[in-house]
Amino acid sequence: MLQIWTTPSTCSCGSVGWTRVFAFGAARSTSQSLIQRDHTHASQEELGGLSFFGVDEGVLPPFLLLQMRGRIWKPDTFFNNVKDAEVHQVSMPNILLRIGNTGDVLYSMRITLKLSCILQLENFPFDAQQCNTLLASYANTDDVIKYRWEENVPIDLPDNLEIAQYDLLGHSTHERKQEFVTGNFSGLLIKFSLRRQNGYHVLQTYVPTILIVSISWVSFWLDPNAVPGRVSLGVTTLLTLTTLASGTRASLPPVSYVKAIDVWIGMCMIMVFGALLEFTLVNWLANRKIAPDCQPVFKIPKVAAARAEDEPPKSPTTYISHARAFDRLCRAAFPGGFLIFNFIYWPYYLTQQSLEATAA
Repeated sequence: MLQIWTTPSTCSCGSVGWTRVFAFGAARSTSQSLIQRDHTHASQEELGGLSFFGVDEGVLPPFLLLQMRGRIWKPDTFFNNVKDAEVHQVSMPNILLRIGNTGDVLYSMRITLKLSCILQLENFPFDAQQCNTLLASYANTDDVIKYRWEENVPIDLPDNLEIAQYDLLGHSTHERKQEFVTGNFSGLLIKFSLRRQNGYHVLQTYVPTILIVSISWVSFWLDPNAVPGRVSLGVTTLLTLTTLASGTRASLPPVSYVKAIDVWIGMCMIMVFGALLEFTLVNWLANRKIAPDCQPVFKIPKVAAARAEDEPPKSPTTYISHARAFDRLCRAAFPGGFLIFNFIYWPYYLTQQSLEATAA
């Protein structure tokens, strides 16, 4: 609830109440649906000759419904970050005007607003956001109209409120005074603290990319000379990961800084592309002939060459044993490196999200 105190020439005003239902939309902006209920106080002498018909003299009903909305003064409230607005017209204009027997005037209208919110996406999708909106009078200065929040229940939200992709952590209300060349204007500020839900992005982005990276490691178990199989596997996983990354970025604004999901996609790209480059190296080794009276390119580690020592010694003509040893090393190096990256990535960004939510 908010209160508006004014000193117009035709009437004195009392309180304005607000009932709001909030629905936040895509990452680019947040949408809020608001239902405005304005209560304006006026004495019976200031009602412009309006009277209560159909009642006994001296006995007034609790209120009187009016259709002459143009004769009642109303505050010129506006929202500073509104992008789109709609007054509900089904099946009739959702506007109510009621005058009580105490002189109170109730003016209620149902409107839907889409409000913009500046998002900070450095930690997306592990981010927490704070969205604000300011409502004030557009033409009347603070010496004519003043906005005040009701002390008990400034904003009434439903108990079972659910917001797509976000958790509503809390809200706060503030009174603001705007100073312009045209004068000083009274206003009200609302702040909403939001935390993004991670379930959708984990299922749609993180789990598929982990599977794609894991599939790229299958090439380490194929023979170094299996060119069609290893090339097809590497190229397919790389193109699939690129397509998935493009679809993820398409739903986000083109910001210039690096996001948390960009770090993840970039690391997955390095792993898949690295597996493809590893095949190029081992295939080159497997087909490179050993020149007579020439030292080997590099020595095989004892652990990797354990199997080669069990076999009867032969005079090798290529570096196929070195290629197979390198494959065996990559079977442990690639999964181990990706596992270490996960141990750093997840705790860091989940901690950042908790800190941002606490600060908001």
